[in-house]
Amino acid sequence: MENTLHDLVIRNGKILDGSGNKAFFGDIAIDGGKISGVGKISIAGKKELDAKGNLVTPGWVDIHTHYDGQVSWDPYLTPSSWHGVTTAVMGNCGVGFAPVRPGDENFLIQLMEGVEDIPGSALHEGIDWGWETFPEFLDVIDKKDFAMDVGFMLGHGPLRSYVMGYERCQNQVDASDAEIDKMSQLVTEAINAGALGFSSSRTVLHRDIYGKYVPGTEASSDEMKALAFGIDKAGEGTFEITSDWLDEEMEMSWMKEYIKKSNCGLTFLQTSGDAVKTILFSEEQFLKGKNIRPQFPGRNVGLMFGWESTLNPFIQYPAYREIAHLSLGEKFEILKNPLFKEKLLKQKPDFEPEIKKMLADNASNKTKEEIAQDAALPTKLTRNYETQFILGTPPNYEPKKEDSIAAVALSEGISELEVMYDEMLKNNGTNLIYAAFTPYDNYKLKFVEQAYRLKSSVAGGSDGGAHCGLICDASMPTTNLSHWGRDRNVGKKFPLEMLVKKQTKDTAETFSLFDRGEIKVGMLADINIIDYKKLNVSHPKMIHDLPLGGRRLVQDATGYVATIKNGQIVSENGKATGILPGKLIRGKQTCEVKTDISKVSFFDKTFRLLFVKAARLIWGLSKKSMKTTIVSEN
Repeated sequence: MENTLHDLVIRNGKILDGSGNKAFFGDIAIDGGKISGVGKISIAGKKELDAKGNLVTPGWVDIHTHYDGQVSWDPYLTPSSWHGVTTAVMGNCGVGFAPVRPGDENFLIQLMEGVEDIPGSALHEGIDWGWETFPEFLDVIDKKDFAMDVGFMLGHGPLRSYVMGYERCQNQVDASDAEIDKMSQLVTEAINAGALGFSSSRTVLHRDIYGKYVPGTEASSDEMKALAFGIDKAGEGTFEITSDWLDEEMEMSWMKEYIKKSNCGLTFLQTSGDAVKTILFSEEQFLKGKNIRPQFPGRNVGLMFGWESTLNPFIQYPAYREIAHLSLGEKFEILKNPLFKEKLLKQKPDFEPEIKKMLADNASNKTKEEIAQDAALPTKLTRNYETQFILGTPPNYEPKKEDSIAAVALSEGISELEVMYDEMLKNNGTNLIYAAFTPYDNYKLKFVEQAYRLKSSVAGGSDGGAHCGLICDASMPTTNLSHWGRDRNVGKKFPLEMLVKKQTKDTAETFSLFDRGEIKVGMLADINIIDYKKLNVSHPKMIHDLPLGGRRLVQDATGYVATIKNGQIVSENGKATGILPGKLIRGKQTCEVKTDISKVSFFDKTFRLLFVKAARLIWGLSKKSMKTTIVSEN
């Protein structure tokens, strides 16, 4: 290539290469969609980009998204493409749209709508069905072009429905031995066809639109083990699980056997249970060479309360019910009237209409008392004023106590509800209240700080494409860098090189994507050029661009000078170029240049293993002591 122009040369950038090593200044040459040189590049490029004063990183590899339906109508997979994502993995949390028997499509839409809050009407309108089996589904996706690469897992929900029938699959019915064998075979078949793995939901938070747990939530240990070894039989792939760990002994039994006997991967998001125990187990196994990767979001899962959101403090108040169906503009004209405000604030929530509706539509076999509890849940969720905050612009995802609704109400001498009413009314009724849904102890993200220091942990849980009316976390790759690397003021920051690695090389290796996640010769030319001083996210906003005008919360980004996919510029200064080089990923990916999987030095490994073993011992003794104390008090 001595006398040949490179396809593209990026010059003078501060390169964070994804390895975890410190930044260095240099150039990057790209040819044929791959990186052909790093350092001082003397030969010119057909096109050149001057990155002086900017960071140059690998493109983000987001392994927890829900664009399973959106791939049918949006080649840009927004908003993730606005935030530097060049690879997205979907099929998470046990939901998806394949396999599916003809006529059962509606059931899978109900699952996705219930679990991920994606409008069912948009999914009905937008998905271009044309498959039954999972391999057929991949063949359909393979014909499409995107702004990023996409990979899929087979979900427990559609698999169980396909094998057991949707009438039985979620009614606390154990699968028969024959059904378990069939499901395991289909897992192997899916991975052989190109699935990146298999996913399951084991949390009570995930329910369909009727309130039923999604298929697989209460699946037996035998079923889980058989599905895990369906991955192992294929010889590659990763098991993804979102779990409460409510039956810790049962959950850990199949997991430990899988980790011990298989060289395939495991990644998980833990929603409750003894997180310390599972994290320490994961760290120990990772240090021993197992591909086990706990995922952690870099900020609290936050609910967004507003006049257009799925949830706000007034949705069950009679006066608000009368105007809830109106457009935002129409509602705003009414809401800004002081007399209406006075009327609304004097009322109490009325659950009866919700109870009647649930009883009429009841497909969950719940008692009236249980339905009443469910009806009251939105009100309970909106009354945690100590962990609800005025978000601000740019948003601060580690807000202080004085920013809470409770603190503002106290200082202003008015009720918390009035504070929320007034705040949501600002900016023509578009302002949102940020409510920390996951624990937020002492107004610090201490748990995230501890978790990110683990060698095994990866950045995950953005849920891109999901929770359209209530959560807006697809921007998490951007806030990870801006908050933890630059803006945090309540604790320690993280080195940028570590943050970049957590959402590039580490996330790529979680799914055996060894051809991306680093800036080095032979790797895919997936690259972000970032003006770090300007890197930020906007205040969330509601837009109506889903099929049939469906709504979704999104956040814009600033600071992305360019995003490059396979050596082609897909975005410049926040604007899509219209180029779509992204394709379906089928299975494990390799690089022609030998790829070093993330390893830990001998001494670091030895020290960390000793630390983990000591921590497990101390944790076990502390729990034993706690139990003893409780018994003695009784």
